[in-house]
Amino acid sequence: MAASSSAEPGDAQARVSESVPRTFLAGDGLRAIAAIAVLVLHAAIVVSLAKHAPGFAAEDEHPGQYRAIAGGAAPLLALTRLGIYIFFALSGYLLSRGFLAAYTLGTPRPPVMRYARNRVLRIVPAFWVVLGVYLTWNHAWRSGGVDGLLATFGFAQNYHHTAAAVIPQAWTLDIEVAFYALIPVVALIVLAARRPRRGTPARRLRLVLGVLAAAYAGSLALKHTAGRPVDHTYNLGGYLFAFIPGVALAAIEPFAAPRLRERPDGSRWAWAALGAGAALLALYVYAPAGQYGLRLLLATLGCGAVLAAPLSLQWATGGCWRVLDNRPIRWLGQRSYGIYLIHLGLMGHVLVRIGSGHSYATTFLALTAASALATIVAADLLWRLIERPILQRRLPWRGAEFATPGSLRAG
Repeated sequence: MAASSSAEPGDAQARVSESVPRTFLAGDGLRAIAAIAVLVLHAAIVVSLAKHAPGFAAEDEHPGQYRAIAGGAAPLLALTRLGIYIFFALSGYLLSRGFLAAYTLGTPRPPVMRYARNRVLRIVPAFWVVLGVYLTWNHAWRSGGVDGLLATFGFAQNYHHTAAAVIPQAWTLDIEVAFYALIPVVALIVLAARRPRRGTPARRLRLVLGVLAAAYAGSLALKHTAGRPVDHTYNLGGYLFAFIPGVALAAIEPFAAPRLRERPDGSRWAWAALGAGAALLALYVYAPAGQYGLRLLLATLGCGAVLAAPLSLQWATGGCWRVLDNRPIRWLGQRSYGIYLIHLGLMGHVLVRIGSGHSYATTFLALTAASALATIVAADLLWRLIERPILQRRLPWRGAEFATPGSLRAG
C-alpha cells in the first residue's frame, strides 16, 4: 500500500525534525539489559523448580520466593522479571511512531506492506531456525501432532493446547506478533475515518492519549481479574497495557522533543524520569504479593519511565548516557533476540551437567554463568549466519514522519 501524501494545512512539508531521533541510541542497550535480565530470571526459576524451593510458584512475581537463592538480594532478583516489560514498551515506542505521526501531524503514513515485510524478516527466520534445532535436539516434534507443530511455528502456541512448548518463553512472541498486526489495522481504520481539516495536532494528541489511557486501564483490569492459571491471559488483550507506555512516548515525541531541545535544562527531565522509574520499581518490589493489578501498574509505569529517561536525554541533547550506548552493550543488544530465543532451551541441558546437589546459590550462579556463556556464543552464530544476512533485506518503511518544530507550535 502506498503512503498517503496529505498533510495538515499550515504544516511544513513533512520531514524529520532535528530534535526527533531517527535512531534511538539507547535501544540496543535496553534490549541487552532486558535479555540478560530474562536469562537470569529463568535461571532462578529453573533452579527453584529443580530443587523444589519452598513456597515457589513460577507465575508469581513476589520477591520473597527467591530468598532461598539470593537471600537479602531477592528483591533485586525479582526485578529481572521486568525485562519482558522493557521489550514490550520498546516495541510500543519503535513501531507506532510513524503511524501516530500520520494521525496527529498529517505526515505520510508508513507503507503497511513494507512494515509487514520487515516485521516478518525480523522475527520469523531466526525463530524458525531455533525452533527447528530444539524440536530435533529434544525430539519434541513427536508430541502435539501436526496441528500442534503448525501452531508452534505459526506463533499460536498460546492458543493451542497441544502446541509443543519447545521455546516456552515464546508466549511473548505470540503477543508481540498480535501487537504488530494490531498497529496498522488500527491506523488504517482511524486514518480512513479521520476528517481532514478537523482539529489541531495538539487536540488529536490529547485524543490519542485519552484512548491510550482507557486501553491501558481496560487491559490491566482484564489481566487483574482473569484469575489463575495465568494461561488464561496469555493474549494481547491481557498484555496490551505493557505496550502502551511506549506508545504514549511515541505519541508525545514530536511535541515534546522540540521543546526539550530548546530548554537549557532539558536534560534534567531525563534524570527526573529515571528517578521516577526507580521509585516506581522500588514500590513494585515491595508491593503486597496479593495486589496483582497494583504490581503490574507499578511495573509497567516504572519500565515506561526507565524508557523515557534516555529518550528524554536524546530529545534534549541528541546524546545518550555512555552506559547505554557503548560498543559491548550494542554488540549484546544486536544479539538480544537470539539470546532470548536460545537461553531457556539450553538451561535444562546445562543443569544436567552441573547437577542440582549444590546449594541454591551455588547452583544458580553456576547455571547462570554457564548458560549465559553458551547462549551468547550460540546467539552470535545465529546473528552472523541468519539474522544479519536476512535483516539486510529489509526495506525503509518510515519516511518523513515528523513535521518541523515550528509547524508543531503552530498547532
